[in-house]
Amino acid sequence: MGSLPVSLDDIKKAAERIEPFAYRTPLYYSENWSSETGAEVYLKLECYQPTRAFKVRGAANKLSQLTSSQRKAGVVAASSGNHGLAVAYVAKRLGIPATIVVPVTAVAAKVEAIEEQGATILRCGTRGRERIEKALDIAAQTGAVFVHSFDDPQVIAGQGTVGLEIIQDLPDVQTVVVPVGGGGLISGIAVALKAINRSIHVIGVQAEGAPSMYESLRLGKPVVLDKVETVADGLSPGEAGRYTYSIVKELVEKIILVGDNEIRGATATLLRKSHILAEPSGAAGLAAVKKLGITSGEKTAFVISGGNISLSFLRSLLAEMPA
Repeated sequence: MGSLPVSLDDIKKAAERIEPFAYRTPLYYSENWSSETGAEVYLKLECYQPTRAFKVRGAANKLSQLTSSQRKAGVVAASSGNHGLAVAYVAKRLGIPATIVVPVTAVAAKVEAIEEQGATILRCGTRGRERIEKALDIAAQTGAVFVHSFDDPQVIAGQGTVGLEIIQDLPDVQTVVVPVGGGGLISGIAVALKAINRSIHVIGVQAEGAPSMYESLRLGKPVVLDKVETVADGLSPGEAGRYTYSIVKELVEKIILVGDNEIRGATATLLRKSHILAEPSGAAGLAAVKKLGITSGEKTAFVISGGNISLSFLRSLLAEMPA
């Protein structure tokens, strides 16, 4: 693991840096999901972060290491919502000007939350690559620091603190299941867990309509998808990063694909049986429970990565649920 762009030491240092900005979230034993799977299931509730998603960890680690001149120049990020909110939240607390480039289709509630943190919003296209190119252009013109949503070692190290907390709270965990978009979260978690116990299985779950990491592993190189279509907007970057691909290739056992109906079902079940409100991206790991092959009694942690669900999606979900 020495050749990887992120180390366990990086993650441990990140844990200290992010303490003023991010919560240590609960690892909650779920009787309902344990009964459903036959395993011993725990839910890592990142939906309880101050920005309601894990992204605050990576943003805090990145921004807290900027120099005074970099802070004065500001930061710019490209995001479908959660990363942008995290950058805006941390930037406000550090007194850093922030610009967030969002898609024209961004969830209104996420855009509103970003604006409430004082960041400037720019709308650009529908694809992740379009937003990144716009953000990079702004960075080149203004001198602002570009904060990548996943393919940055400092961001990955921040996300890795999730894995550090899981193994601290459940030292004998056997399997950890993580939603995958661009791969920053699963990369950081995998580095943390495998450095401490190589036998822990790390499994990724990605949307069928946005299988960037799945296809990258299949083809043996990072890919950019021509089209992305999924109800889980947080899993829709449409590409695997150079850093994240290298880590996932070495440390992650497999990536499982799930359809939008499976994601909707997992989101609804999580709300109905566990009374936990997650966004579709956050519940994606649980959408794969029947495909994981976990054994009876296996200690398994599912990362519920976010809870920024749109009101329109929540209304449609509630309308489908039995009274």
